[in-house]
Amino acid sequence: MASDVLCGRCGALLTNPNAPCPRCGSPASGANYGPVTRAHKSPALAAALAIVPGLGHFYLGHNMKGLAYLVGIGGLQFFGFDLDLTVIGAAVGVPMELGGGTLWIFSIVDAYRTAKHMEKLP
Repeated sequence: MASDVLCGRCGALLTNPNAPCPRCGSPASGANYGPVTRAHKSPALAAALAIVPGLGHFYLGHNMKGLAYLVGIGGLQFFGFDLDLTVIGAAVGVPMELGGGTLWIFSIVDAYRTAKHMEKLP
């Protein structure tokens, strides 16, 4: 729509043009009323980069989501491997390792789906 205000840095839709951008934190200028062109982000490249946890989301500009995936997957894998050193830990650690692997696969799919969704935005 012509009356929508978009962030000049990341292209996010701003609900309050006088406040900083909620996605990237860019300071408000209130002057970005013109059309904003976004760089095309490839869904296939985002999914390929997401093989390294969080990297696909960093490529898309979703830094907090990328950091959350990086910390979540890394934490689950680290604590899962660490728990394998005991008999009780092996029983608890295996599900944690599977959880990290499942979250890793989900992050790849999410990076692809997020890039596809970004293609549809104006």
